[in-house]
Amino acid sequence: MKQKHIAKVIPNTDITVKEFKELIYDKFNAYPMMRMNYRKNQFEIVNAFYTSFYITQNKLSAFCKKLGISYELEYVGWSYSEAIIIKLS
Repeated sequence: MKQKHIAKVIPNTDITVKEFKELIYDKFNAYPMMRMNYRKNQFEIVNAFYTSFYITQNKLSAFCKKLGISYELEYVGWSYSEAIIIKLS
């Protein structure tokens, strides 16, 4: 089941979830906290704070806009904060 979701294409783009994760790493040289919510069929990304730099919601939002990815900001219980939610079809 995991492989099936990794290969899903993000709506309105030709980018898969796996490729999106690689693009995030290339951009920030680190991974933010990410999780696939299988029940809601969505990909969730939360802030990450490292000792030398931060990956914030503003940076993640700008990155998604640059790629043309539509997203929502919602509170997620697993991280106790707001997350960028990418709905998958």
